[in-house]
Amino acid sequence: MSNILISGYYGFSNAGDEAMLTAIIEALRAERQDVEITVMSGKPEITAEKHGVTSIHRFNPLQIFKAMLSADLLLSGGGSLLQDVTSKRSILYYLSILMLAKLLSKKVMLYAQGIGPINSSIARGLTKYVCRKADLITVRDDGSYDELMEMGLPPDRIMVTADAVFSLVADRKDIGRQILQENGLEGDKPIIGIAVRHWAGEQRFMRVFAEAAFKLRKQYNAYIVFVPLQFPADTKIAQEIAFLMPDRTDTIILKEGYTTEEYVSLISNLDFLIGMRLHALVFSALAGVPFLAVSYDPKVDRFVKGMEGTVAGSIDKITSEDILRETARMWRQVPQKQNTKIQALREETQRNAARAVGLLKK
Repeated sequence: MSNILISGYYGFSNAGDEAMLTAIIEALRAERQDVEITVMSGKPEITAEKHGVTSIHRFNPLQIFKAMLSADLLLSGGGSLLQDVTSKRSILYYLSILMLAKLLSKKVMLYAQGIGPINSSIARGLTKYVCRKADLITVRDDGSYDELMEMGLPPDRIMVTADAVFSLVADRKDIGRQILQENGLEGDKPIIGIAVRHWAGEQRFMRVFAEAAFKLRKQYNAYIVFVPLQFPADTKIAQEIAFLMPDRTDTIILKEGYTTEEYVSLISNLDFLIGMRLHALVFSALAGVPFLAVSYDPKVDRFVKGMEGTVAGSIDKITSEDILRETARMWRQVPQKQNTKIQALREETQRNAARAVGLLKK
């Protein structure tokens, strides 16, 4: 039996990362049912129960060393692991895991990663050095490919693939509808979802979202539903935004974290989504729900460009007028080529799993 060790930002109640892990595991098992999977996690017990895998603590050196010794392949990803914007230390952590695997002569694959931004010259040099030793590098967008090319990695070592989450299927609305009804949604009014997160300049953009949400609710006679993709952090900022609204009638703040299936089903029930969170936008695309992005990171711009979607503005400059104008232009309209693009990305995610399993055979 082959053993695969997966490294990523797992066990931290981030819906996007947990969805990626779900998708990676399902895709790998579709290729090889007998594969043994171990995941490094911030909460190993929860990860093991939720995903049906063996899990070890991501900061336990002895457990990591033992798991690495018995592994045949290390998968690093998905997500934006190699970047130094949210943390200077995290990129060193992920690079050290990759380097340990190569020191132990293990196969290494960067799996559908989003690379960058990496601003530190030291971090860029380390990334180039470590990534050159990887057996296979796949990235989820052209921007990540360009980032690695600028660091000097040879182009024949990098493949542009797709975010692992695109392998998921959005075929159930009943689960999400029940959650919404339990939180006070009644009748057939349109539902506008908002997915926000903590970021620099909150005092300014919270007022922007509050004004936009209030006006959108009135203009479309709609429910406003704040969807927390990282619980409880996203719920807290949603509550602060709602507090700034002149009137919170028909405004729902979801106050729980949900499974990947529940999040996808929830978003399938929306008529429109306005999102900062990348995977809120991805879930919308999967469900055929029109979305409007607010960019806080290049990964958002890269995804929206690939979907031929719209970015209302960057988080440091966005105004409520920007959100209202673009919502009116896009209301209930899905870009024509989006479904075709998603099908192609879905097929690519499975090929990526096949590439990983192919490394086990070499």
